[in-house]
Amino acid sequence: MLFPQFRFVVISLLGAVLSLLVVIPALRNRDKPGATGLLMVAPGASLFSLGLTLFATPLPDWAVYAANNVVVASGVLLGFGWLVTVGEHTETIVPDRRVFAAGGSYFTIVQTLALTDPLHHLFFSPIYLRQSEPLLVLPLPLNIVHILCMYGLILAACGLLFSDVLETTDARRTQSGLLLACIVPPLALNVLDLLGITSLNWTALGFVVMTLGIGWAVLRADFLDLVPVSRGRALRSMSDPVVAIDTEGRVIDANPAARDLSDVDSGYQNVTVGSFFQPFPDLVERLKTGTEGTIAVTHGGRKRDFSLIVSEINGRGDSPLARVIVFREVTQLKQRERELDLLSQVQSRVLRHNIRNELDVIKAQNEQLLVELEGRRAELAETTISSADRLLSISSKTRVAEQLIESDENPTMIDLAATVEQLLETHRETYPEVAFSDRLPNSCPVETLPSIRLALDNLVENAAEHNTAADPAVEVVLTETDDEVAVSITDNGPGIPEQELAVRDRGRETSLEHGIGVGLWVVDLVIERSGASLSFESDTGGTTATIRIPRQ
Repeated sequence: MLFPQFRFVVISLLGAVLSLLVVIPALRNRDKPGATGLLMVAPGASLFSLGLTLFATPLPDWAVYAANNVVVASGVLLGFGWLVTVGEHTETIVPDRRVFAAGGSYFTIVQTLALTDPLHHLFFSPIYLRQSEPLLVLPLPLNIVHILCMYGLILAACGLLFSDVLETTDARRTQSGLLLACIVPPLALNVLDLLGITSLNWTALGFVVMTLGIGWAVLRADFLDLVPVSRGRALRSMSDPVVAIDTEGRVIDANPAARDLSDVDSGYQNVTVGSFFQPFPDLVERLKTGTEGTIAVTHGGRKRDFSLIVSEINGRGDSPLARVIVFREVTQLKQRERELDLLSQVQSRVLRHNIRNELDVIKAQNEQLLVELEGRRAELAETTISSADRLLSISSKTRVAEQLIESDENPTMIDLAATVEQLLETHRETYPEVAFSDRLPNSCPVETLPSIRLALDNLVENAAEHNTAADPAVEVVLTETDDEVAVSITDNGPGIPEQELAVRDRGRETSLEHGIGVGLWVVDLVIERSGASLSFESDTGGTTATIRIPRQ
């Protein structure tokens, strides 16, 4: 008989020591949900195990009585702490002052009754220090009521965890499942003792298992590290209004942002959409039909634009149950679009009309001066004509870029070899001083956007126009594989400055007259839209620009 008793004492002491290990991760993550409760659970489990150890040793009545008081105190820490742990984890309880005031009040009352039991005999069973009759005759000792209360707290926590396992996914579900599994061993062993099924109270063994489980949850399931956020909390925190509507057009739920938009504080559930959004009749019609798109409403004296995103919720057999509508606010985006549209119109009108007309006048007058003047004055007139030509070219390319942005192209089959050949013929006439050469296959069909011609045209033009070599040359090479088609344009010019290449790689704009220019801006836009890629290799001996077009 001594060996089982000794084994019980060892296991109880082991439970008392190991339970305190839970304090380490709880302190390290004390600002995370669940840590506050564990800082009560750990000492509670340790004290409970220590109390069981004292019960197993031959002690006088007063010592047994003291041990029982320790167990009572630890029970409060365990029950209350576990509920706080689970409540924080499942986002159902916020451990604020009111929660701790309630727990502290309960702890004070219970401990007062336990410590003064020799005077009234209302708390413990009659076996402890019975020196007089109880003050009152109760159906159950208050200690049993206290134990049932603690069971209630722990079972309530188990209910929260079980519900969380059913409703959540991935890491959150794993964490909740592990926490639920952790509390089962000590709870089950304690119930077995309470019912008299076991000869000894092996709850401390359950605490050992609980400690190992919590350790596994911390180390393997990121408990106390990966902060749980429920869908409900995420929905409540969203700045965008969200409304759930059933098939009868009644509001099932609405987050605070939606209630603020409709100026409804409470009593909104089960009301019709028309009543909920009474100030916005156009919006009501859209919500009833579940039509997506943008809509403008006036709220709080200002216009707000929303993009409606509708998600259908179906039940068994794909039968419709409800729809969730998210009001994605795009007010600033719409305002920016209107500003950019106005800017585009002004810019287009100025570049296409005013500036071009004035440049045509400047060019025509200087062409006349070039005929009439000689020497230095004629050179100045010729320089002015060249500057006007460059500005006219920039204006034309800007218009091309604008049209490209506004267009909606679809990929089509293009003979890239024939396209390059046609471009070279055109540029040979424009730049007769440049030696153009090529290495092209007889044909090279590829599916891409028609605007790829613009990209090639601009690259060839840049290679020729900015080539300051004594004998300027431009070579175009087209190669193809099963996966892609590559077009390389190589010149023997001065090369592109590293600073300009760095600016292009960062994607930051430069001046239209300098840097990468409007032409290369058009090239980048075409490349991005077509799914191709563009790379540059440049040094003082020249530049090679390579476009790689993937085969579909």
